[in-house]
Amino acid sequence: MSLERSLLASTTISLSLMANAAFADLSAAEVWGDWRGYLEGMGYTVTATETGNGGTLSVSDIAVQINGGPDVDKMTMSLGAIQFVEASDGSVEVVMPATIPIVIDVTPKSTEKPARIELSYTQSGQKMTVSGDAYAMVYDYAAPSFGLALTSLLVDGTTMGQDNARLSMTGNDLKSKTTVSVGETRSYDQSMDIGNIAYDAFFKNPTDVESIKIASTVESLIFAGTSAVPVGQISQTQELTPLLAAGFAFDGTFATSGTETKVEIVSKDGPTRIKTGSAASTLGVAMGADGIRYDVAAEQVRIGAEIAGLPFPLFAEMDKSGFSMVAPILKSDDPQDFKLAFNATQFTMSDIIWALFDPSGQLPRDPATIALDMSGKAKVLVDSLDPQGMEKVAAGDTVPAELHALRIDRLTVDAVGAKLDATGDVTFDNSDTTTLPGFPKPVGDININLSGANGLLDKLVAMGMLPAEQVMGARMMMGVFAVPGDAPDTLKSNIEFNDAGQILANGQRIK
Repeated sequence: MSLERSLLASTTISLSLMANAAFADLSAAEVWGDWRGYLEGMGYTVTATETGNGGTLSVSDIAVQINGGPDVDKMTMSLGAIQFVEASDGSVEVVMPATIPIVIDVTPKSTEKPARIELSYTQSGQKMTVSGDAYAMVYDYAAPSFGLALTSLLVDGTTMGQDNARLSMTGNDLKSKTTVSVGETRSYDQSMDIGNIAYDAFFKNPTDVESIKIASTVESLIFAGTSAVPVGQISQTQELTPLLAAGFAFDGTFATSGTETKVEIVSKDGPTRIKTGSAASTLGVAMGADGIRYDVAAEQVRIGAEIAGLPFPLFAEMDKSGFSMVAPILKSDDPQDFKLAFNATQFTMSDIIWALFDPSGQLPRDPATIALDMSGKAKVLVDSLDPQGMEKVAAGDTVPAELHALRIDRLTVDAVGAKLDATGDVTFDNSDTTTLPGFPKPVGDININLSGANGLLDKLVAMGMLPAEQVMGARMMMGVFAVPGDAPDTLKSNIEFNDAGQILANGQRIK
């Protein structure tokens, strides 16, 4: 287990125990037993002191140990005490103290000294109620305010004080509801609503001036998602591939009504300050046997920076920005769907940035847009989650996938007075790599429309950014692949790849 995965696992466990955790039944002992059974089913070792008193079960000295991995010998997370109290209506209330200490001890396999992270989780007015039965459990959690703070950090035998390491998170109006169903997998359906969250982090090299400070706020965070975890011994494996094959999956979406982040990086050259923000944003992440999905989108994006060594600030903004990806991750005998899209819409930047390369203002400074939306089919030849297979890919001993089809629904580049639009639909015959030596044979076509290119080239020559002879060569190439459009300074082109292995540009054979 890598150190990164170990820390992620510990964070997930602690947050689950505090905010989402009770995998419920109708008695206090059964609630804790199912909770403990879930953690042990994931391959963790759980120890605790249990004391029963009527309908109340007190669990103290809770420790969760994560064993094994290439970087970490073991990692232990210690928590405080929790009570499970049976109610008269058959539900169980999980009672947690206002402050929960969390201690994470990491023992590396290398010669490095052990590390210790001490955190404090606080909450006020919290209430967690568990209802249902062993096969359909529902729990509700609410906390008017909550927080997580780093209280001590020991790294490589050195204790990092507040002057070198600080980390805190605060939030309010937290409400969550989770339905848990147990069968061949443990299935979760969760919704969560948080009024706002604020993060603050600071880390400084004890022996140098270098440091980084991050302050971030998130307004009105909403989450909705589902997940499934295999039940039984398969869940204890450290490898994701068998977990996915056994049914492991998750799909969740976060949405906010506003974010702002400030970063200050201090180096020997001085401080660099960066500020980003957006009016609204969404983040969607999913993984399962059929692949991964990642979607991020933001509106009214703002980016500002004061960079060490530069005597002036930089600023840019966009009306919209986004990135989307759908990709298969497991080896398959059949081609699978993939998709890639991104956009930066109505992008503008400060005149100071323009002046760096266009001091005379010859280039149009209208808002720019760059967008791509494409999809296709590919056959995955190596599991992307297989470390040994990916090592062979990195060494060039094998290829990770075969491309079988590619469709460009939109490609737009609209900037500095020129605009490019393109669409295309091409299939690839991977059994023929001789028609185009080293590449699968393409069949299909690509359509391109270009406007303002000649005017842009003239301006670049006038600015001294391009030599006249290179521009002449570029115009000759455009004359080979394109024909004049219907309006002045426009070009259009149709590039066709036919079954005979020929390549034609606007009906004229070029190969």
